[in-house]
Amino acid sequence: MISALYGALALIQAALAVRLARSGLWIPFAVAVGVAYDSAVVGAGRLIGEGPGLEALSTGRFAAHAVLTPLLVVHAAVLVRRGLVAPAWGLAGVLVVFDAVGLADLRLEPRWWSDTLRHVSADPSGPPIAALVTTVVLLAAGVALWVRRRTPWLFLGAAVLLVTAGAAVAWPILGNAGEAVLIAAIAATGGRDGGWTGGRDG
Repeated sequence: MISALYGALALIQAALAVRLARSGLWIPFAVAVGVAYDSAVVGAGRLIGEGPGLEALSTGRFAAHAVLTPLLVVHAAVLVRRGLVAPAWGLAGVLVVFDAVGLADLRLEPRWWSDTLRHVSADPSGPPIAALVTTVVLLAAGVALWVRRRTPWLFLGAAVLLVTAGAAVAWPILGNAGEAVLIAAIAATGGRDGGWTGGRDG
């Protein structure tokens, strides 16, 4: 049952990725592809079974989050103020490097939850700092857009992600569901990220 829900989430996230691509929102598109991949791998884990194949796919899950998620800092800056784009790229780069260093020492182990099989970090090193920083940036950008454009979606999506990420410790699927809500909120907010470097609102 839960594995089927992961599959449904993967399809929803993939559909959102298509919508974002059609809107020219390439940074959120890349993130949406990454989270869809994550959900698909977890959903298919029990079918793939324990072994090097699932471990390799799971390593890709961690890598996608490490490389793609911090890029939302740049998208948030584009939506709020173009002058913030350059420092946003700098912050995103620092967060990517921070996570990449962690990937170098990543050791995975299989774990069952309900009817799903995934590989998780065998040596968790505390809270996901890069993801938390990215979420805080999205919350701040969401507040700015809510005040300026009367558009609450980014703030609400980031708030849902923050809550579900905490709840995912006990119910992992809530983390993936929260990512889907965030991606949907970004799509609802609109704007253009100008092909990764900058753009205009609207």
